Amino acid sequence: MITPLILVLPLAAAMALAVLAGKRRAKYVALAGSIASLLLLPLIGYGTQSIGWFSIPQLAGQGKAASIQITTMVTSLNMLLLIIILTIAPLIMLYSFGYMEKLDEQRRFYLEMLAFEASMLAFAMSGNLILIFIAWEFLSLTSYLLIGFWDHKPSAIRAARKAITTVLIGDLAILAAIALLWNAYGTFSFAQIFSSATPSPSTYLAAALLLVAIFTKSAQFPFNEWLPDAMEGPTPVSAFLHSTTMVKAGVFAFIIMLPLFIAMHLTHVVMIISALTLLLATLNAMREPHLKKVIAYSTMGELSLMLLAFSGGAIAAGIYFFFAQSFYKALLFFGSGAAMKANGEESDLNKVSGMKGNRLVYITTLFGVLALAGFIPFDGFFANVGIGASFASNIIAYILISAVALMTSFYIFRWFLLISKEDRSSSSYLNYKIGPKSMAFAMVPLAAMTIAASYIYFYFPSFLSNNASYLSAYIGTTSIPLSITEGLIESAIIAGGAAISYAVYKKKIGISQRLAYYAARNGLLVNAAYSRFALFVYDLAEGVTLFDIYLDSAFDMLAGAASASGERLRRMATGNVNAYAMIFSIGAIAITVFAYLVGK
Repeated sequence: MITPLILVLPLAAAMALAVLAGKRRAKYVALAGSIASLLLLPLIGYGTQSIGWFSIPQLAGQGKAASIQITTMVTSLNMLLLIIILTIAPLIMLYSFGYMEKLDEQRRFYLEMLAFEASMLAFAMSGNLILIFIAWEFLSLTSYLLIGFWDHKPSAIRAARKAITTVLIGDLAILAAIALLWNAYGTFSFAQIFSSATPSPSTYLAAALLLVAIFTKSAQFPFNEWLPDAMEGPTPVSAFLHSTTMVKAGVFAFIIMLPLFIAMHLTHVVMIISALTLLLATLNAMREPHLKKVIAYSTMGELSLMLLAFSGGAIAAGIYFFFAQSFYKALLFFGSGAAMKANGEESDLNKVSGMKGNRLVYITTLFGVLALAGFIPFDGFFANVGIGASFASNIIAYILISAVALMTSFYIFRWFLLISKEDRSSSSYLNYKIGPKSMAFAMVPLAAMTIAASYIYFYFPSFLSNNASYLSAYIGTTSIPLSITEGLIESAIIAGGAAISYAVYKKKIGISQRLAYYAARNGLLVNAAYSRFALFVYDLAEGVTLFDIYLDSAFDMLAGAASASGERLRRMATGNVNAYAMIFSIGAIAITVFAYLVGK
């Protein structure tokens, strides 16, 4: 009973917000709902639970599942995602206390955030294709509402529409894939499908469609540019989207469906797409001027690196990266939100300043920067070393990962140096000092987790080995390599990136006029393609509308003609027997003549 209760508590809090709570109490109800679910986490048990939804007895004779069930599953992998969600959610609610100040916005904001949390929890506990599809759809819907939360901003509305349009492609793809898999295997169970998947045209097509869904959700090329545009939503939303499940839903789905992709020999496709996306995202982040979009591009690159690790066989290292990235990514978004709030919602890196006005915000944000760059003893160091060492024998992948590590260190220190530059004459310096304490306090546990997760690294393989599921053959037997040589190489690379960034943005050594720097802005091509696609859809819709108008007019004409004919026939019904006899006689003669001519 504990497993469904963890899911129900955020929904119960959302209902309380909608029905009972006043504007001033909304945030406390939301925080209480998140904390209550977190407190139940230690009581959750491993295993599966199923609830019958409806039955179709006629299917039993066809070898297909006659009972449609909603199944939850808790293995070490599911537990890992639950820990991420339930640990970060209360901190995001607390952070929102200071960020969302307008009372008129709070009830709707926290209601949507709780619905989003419940969707993430359902996704994390999905035990079959039915529940994963339901949770997948609710994630799309709630993220659309949260990205476009500030509906008075045209840019937010455009970003929400772009996100839902892109993700809708994946929604249709996953629905078609589920139908194909059910038709082929007669079940919605992960274990029964993925552990016995054999190559066939329908299964191969289903796997390809699942990859499309995964790429749209995790912002992989060519579906990548919706993610940075989603930064138009409130910062707590950005932190939630990037640190927990929404953007990680595709990555998590790839892990649990890994046996299918291996059986269909599609992992090399994932490696190529993820490597391309990793490079594009990193190059974009190097010159992106928007404060939050830099962090968004870093998320895109990290998702690509996770998929690259999984498809390349570094499964345990990729899962640890999946875990470690959550804490410092939420922390960096918290720092971004604090910077924007202190600077009057300014998002241009060149115009933001004064972070040293609040030492607590400054130091905790620095922890996030060091973790993302990969400095020891932060969790990012162990994540990067684990993946780098796993690809030591693949020279092409290793060079790419090392180059990305150098560029990542460069752009994240660029980001930090720009937002923390001192300007004591600016009002932002004072705004940091008097800013909401709840925002700064929420950052402290996350900063601590970036170091605590490093300790977990050494026990991670044994934690994953308890995964008693169909994935045991892939996850339970893997280890995370830890090489001193790789650690030294990693440290030298990221130190070099930080040094270059310091020289360019602190010592003002200009490189902005170089051709390669402009070439880094590659998101324009994808956005142009999206705009062309949107215009095509708009023109197509216009054509359908015109056709509908003409078709409607044609039906109106037919209806008018039928009505006029009926009216004339009605007038002939006068009750005159002689007139009826004449009509009958004319009809009989006409039928006789017709029969004679046909017979002849």
